[in-house]
Amino acid sequence: MASSLPSSTEPAAAPKAPIAPARRGGPTDPSHDEDLRRGILRTDVTRPVAAMLVGAFVLVIAAIPVGQAIRDKVAGDESVLLDLFRHAPSKENIKQFEDDLNKASTPREWVRPQVQALITRWGGYGNVKAVLGEPGWLYYAPGVTAVSGPGFLTPAILASRSKAALDEGAPLSPDPRPAILDFAAFLRGRGITLVVFPVPDKASLQAVQLTGRQRDAAGVPAQNPDQPRLASALRDAGVLVFDPTPAALTAGEPPRFLRQDTHWRPEWMEQVAGQLAGFLSAHGLAAGPSRAWRGVAKPISRVGDVTDMLGLPEGQTLYAPESAIIHEVHETRDGQDKLFEPSDTAPVLLMGDSFTNVFSLEPMGWGESAGLGAQLARALGRDVDVLSQNDSGAFATRQLLWNALAGGEDRLAGKRVVIWEFASRELAVGDWKPLDWTRAQAAAPATRPGGNTP
Repeated sequence: MASSLPSSTEPAAAPKAPIAPARRGGPTDPSHDEDLRRGILRTDVTRPVAAMLVGAFVLVIAAIPVGQAIRDKVAGDESVLLDLFRHAPSKENIKQFEDDLNKASTPREWVRPQVQALITRWGGYGNVKAVLGEPGWLYYAPGVTAVSGPGFLTPAILASRSKAALDEGAPLSPDPRPAILDFAAFLRGRGITLVVFPVPDKASLQAVQLTGRQRDAAGVPAQNPDQPRLASALRDAGVLVFDPTPAALTAGEPPRFLRQDTHWRPEWMEQVAGQLAGFLSAHGLAAGPSRAWRGVAKPISRVGDVTDMLGLPEGQTLYAPESAIIHEVHETRDGQDKLFEPSDTAPVLLMGDSFTNVFSLEPMGWGESAGLGAQLARALGRDVDVLSQNDSGAFATRQLLWNALAGGEDRLAGKRVVIWEFASRELAVGDWKPLDWTRAQAAAPATRPGGNTP
């Protein structure tokens, strides 16, 4: 009978080795594939490594304020860091502290210009204020945004700007129409005509130098889509609008703006002043005794204000100064040669921003007595009064006039026309805050129609 026992020649089965449990997260752990699908990469960090990393991080972030405090102490300056403990914490106080600390930071003062120089020279990038165009051309960023952005009268845009300002704790009036129409009505009550004069932006008239596209060198200038809509609404309301924007651009024509500055070249500014004088004459607003002004040529040279906005290291120049010829406005009176000065008795008042000041305010670096007010007086052959302040053209000069009237100084006495010049970008980015003209007028001397004091 056959035996059922295994043959002695068959090898015995080897015992099975015990299976080790899979480590959590390891390649044999089913959850590993699930983690990868979810984009999770697990990393094991030992306690000594974690302590070293945390210590290095704390050392770095502590070294900057401690070093700043030591630097302030050595220099005898009051430390901005102490301001954090001097006031009860609030949104406004903390924001002010952050702004002050940002301006006073020594590491920032050294590091930021160096980094800016690198990204400008090798990366072709500017910053939040300066936009780089074709080689040698710089643009003011808010102006580019105003020209290329959505219509500034769009309800959604107005609401968005208002909300953003409220979130920052500063109320904003984004719609220019109420402020302009209210000002025009106030002046009309004084027998004075308002002329609104928005200066086109550099991005509008020098588009080819911004984009590098030759098709931008000719044709209709770019502008915010709501600017014609605003001009039409103002004219329908009886407000005069003077717009020097050319109907079309021509390839190869001389530039109208300085290469590295936000402002116009003196040649075009003088041409616009002549056009404005003709506009006033056509509307019967060129009045006052005649005056024989003359222009005296004077060379000027400087790097533009947008170069200043880049914040490059001191003494490091990536852009060469630009040269131009201005014409100082002179008059020979009483046997003496006198530079132009505004006349508070002139029937024409020019209210303007830096476009008015650029060739008249010497600290701006582009000369004096050759700005828009002087050139308008020269073109009219009459005296002109000027009320101007750089920046914030949407409200700054209106506020200056309001303050004068409220303080008892009638800057409108004897005026027949007020020309309100402002950068057109203000229509899209400015604060058109309302002013109570009735209250200001109540403090001014009594007047009769025509703007003349009795």
